[in-house]
Amino acid sequence: PSVHTVDEYRDDEDTLMKFPLADLKEYCRMNGIKGFSGLNKADLVTLIVNYKDDSTDNKAHKNNANKTGKITFDDIAGLDNVKEAFREKVILPFEHPEIFTKFGKKAGGGILLYGLPGTGKTMFAEAASNEIDATFISVKCSDIKSKWYGESEQKVKSIFTKARKSSRAIIFFDEFEAIGAKRTENSENGNNDLVPEILAEMQGVGTSKSNSTIVVIAATNKPWNIDSAFLRPGRFDDKIYVPLPDFTARKKLFELQLNKFPVAEDFDYDYMARITEGFNGADIKEVCEKLKMSAIKESLVKGEEQTIGMDDVERIKESIKSSVSDEDIELLKKYENSF
Repeated sequence: PSVHTVDEYRDDEDTLMKFPLADLKEYCRMNGIKGFSGLNKADLVTLIVNYKDDSTDNKAHKNNANKTGKITFDDIAGLDNVKEAFREKVILPFEHPEIFTKFGKKAGGGILLYGLPGTGKTMFAEAASNEIDATFISVKCSDIKSKWYGESEQKVKSIFTKARKSSRAIIFFDEFEAIGAKRTENSENGNNDLVPEILAEMQGVGTSKSNSTIVVIAATNKPWNIDSAFLRPGRFDDKIYVPLPDFTARKKLFELQLNKFPVAEDFDYDYMARITEGFNGADIKEVCEKLKMSAIKESLVKGEEQTIGMDDVERIKESIKSSVSDEDIELLKKYENSF
C-alpha cells in the first residue's frame, strides 16, 4: 500500500490499520487533516475515517499542490495576518471579479514584509504564487546593483517586463533595503537612480489600467532604511510585520519539518514548542537537523533504524539556541509602533 491508495480505503478501518504509520500521517498532511501528530495508529485511523472534507475542490487543490512538491499556505505555520492581507489583495479579487470591478479595485499591488531574519518571508512569497498559480520571479536585490551606469535600472526594467508577459505574476524582492534604501545627496549612492526606476515600474501595478496582475512583495529586516516614497499610497499599501513564530506556529513547524521521517509515537511536539520560545523558523529547522543526526548516529550504534524520539531531544537540548538578537527585536518593535 502507498499514501496515494489510502483514499481508496478511508472508510475501512481494518485495511487502514495495515498501512505504515508514516503513510497515514502523510495522507493527513496532504489532505489538510489536522491533529494527527502524536496519535498512535488506531487513533490516527479513527481520525481519518471520521474526517469529513467540506470542499472536494479544496482537497484536490491540496493534493495536487503537495504531489508536485509546491508549497502552499497550508504548509506555513502562523503568518495569519500576512495570509489575510494577501487574500484581500489578490485571492478575493480573483474569486469575485465582478464586485471588485464595480468598486474600481483590481487584484495586485505592493506588500512590504518586514521582520527578523528566518521568519518565513521568502517561503510566504513562494506559497503566495502557488496559491494563485502565478509566475514567481524571485530577485536577490544585492545582485541587481551594478557599477556600470544604467545597468541596474535595466535589470529592474527587465524584471517588470517579464512579469507583464504573464497574466499573473509575483515579483519577490529579497533584502529590499539593498536597492530601496533612502536616497542621499551623495551621488555615489546607486539607489539615487534605482529608487525612481522601481517607483516608475510599480506605477499602475494593482490598477484596472494594467492587463496583467502583478503583486510586488518586498522583504526587509531593516524597514527603517526603506525610502519613504515606497511607503506612500499606491506603492506598498500593506506594510506587514512578520513576527517570530508563537507556540502554535512553532509546534506546526516541528510537525512540518519531521512528518516525512520516522518519529516515535510518543514524540512531544508541545514540549518542543515550549523549549524553543524566541526561536525563528530557521532555528527550528536547525533543531530538526540535529534531531535527525542524533537518530542516525543511534541507528548506526545499535545496528538498526531508530525513530526520532525524546531521547534525541535530551541529547541535543543543551546545544540548541536562538539566533535572534534582542537588539533587533527591540528595533523592529519600535518601528512597528511608529505607524
